[in-house]
Amino acid sequence: MGRFRRPYAGDYSHCLLLAGMGEMTVLLMAATAMVLALLFFWLSAKSRKRTGIPAGEVFYQDLVGQPFAARDLRSLKLGISGRPDCLIRTVDGIVPVELKNSNRPPARGEVYPNHMIQNLAYCALVEEQLGERVPYGLAIYAGQQVRRVEFTDSSRRWLMHTIAAVQAARLARRADRNHDRRGRCSGCGVRDKCDQALR
Repeated sequence: MGRFRRPYAGDYSHCLLLAGMGEMTVLLMAATAMVLALLFFWLSAKSRKRTGIPAGEVFYQDLVGQPFAARDLRSLKLGISGRPDCLIRTVDGIVPVELKNSNRPPARGEVYPNHMIQNLAYCALVEEQLGERVPYGLAIYAGQQVRRVEFTDSSRRWLMHTIAAVQAARLARRADRNHDRRGRCSGCGVRDKCDQALR
């Protein structure tokens, strides 16, 4: 039968054995942490690529419970103001991001016209207020369906035309309904005063 032998005074071999195991454990834990960090980085990059969300620094958020302070972006020149949900600084420039709750995003990767004009307005506001290049904006629909809104010369002209039409309608104090959808009328801020509202 084996008996437990007490080490005699000055026998530190068991301490050295435990110390060696501690170093091995620490090294193993460090190696595991490095592998996990690389794996998470790879999965994150793969997810961003799949969804279309660019890599970059999120430096502005207008979402409840987020650590970044959001402020209104205003343009006296254009006569518009707004607060995008998120701004991402990328190697190509700043990308405004809008999160949409729509359960039915448009088909074939398109963006609803009202969401597109809102996103273009944010592109123009960011470009003017922050003085940085804005290559495009993103509209993200339910289910992480990311849609890109290109900020081109053509889309800028459409934005300017739309801003002018809205300002003219405000001055005329009348705007004609441009759709046949009851749901849009029910959520409209001027429904009570509109004689064309669908009921």
